[in-house]
Amino acid sequence: MEVVRVQTLATKSKDASIPAMFVRSETEQPGITTVHGVKLEVPIIDFSNPDEEKVLREVSEASKEWGMFQIVNHEIPSHLISKLQGVGKEFFELPQEEKEVYAKIEGSESLEGYGTKLQKEVNGKKGWVDHLFHVIWPPSSINYRFWPKNPPSY
Repeated sequence: MEVVRVQTLATKSKDASIPAMFVRSETEQPGITTVHGVKLEVPIIDFSNPDEEKVLREVSEASKEWGMFQIVNHEIPSHLISKLQGVGKEFFELPQEEKEVYAKIEGSESLEGYGTKLQKEVNGKKGWVDHLFHVIWPPSSINYRFWPKNPPSY
C-alpha cells in the first residue's frame, strides 16, 4: 500500500478539493477557532534563571496547563536557528522519491524517519503534516540512516 504524503496531496489538490480525511470539522478550523481581540499569554520560560528547580517547575506547569511554552535566553545563536530552518526547508522541497529514502521503517515502533502522521488521528481525521524526526542525543543513540545526505549541508 502506497503511503500518501502531504506534498503529494497538496500537488493533486491544486485542481481538486482536499480529501475529506484531512478536513477538520468547523469547530476545529482556524478561521472559526481563532480568538480575535484577545492577547493570549503563552508561558515564557527564562533559561538564564539560575534557579534550576524553578525552571523545571515552570516547564512542567506550562506543559500540563498549556501544552506549550516559549523559551528565552536559551543561548542558541539566531544564525544557527536560521541555518536549521533553511536546511529543513531544502529537505522538504526535495522530490518525493528522495525524501522516501529516509522514511520510517514500516511496522517499527521507532519515531525516527520521514513520515506523515505526527499526531494521532482525531475524530477520524488525519494530521496534515509531513515530518522528519531523528534522535540527536546521546551520541551513542544516533542512527545516521535517517540523516539526509541531500541537502549536503544537512
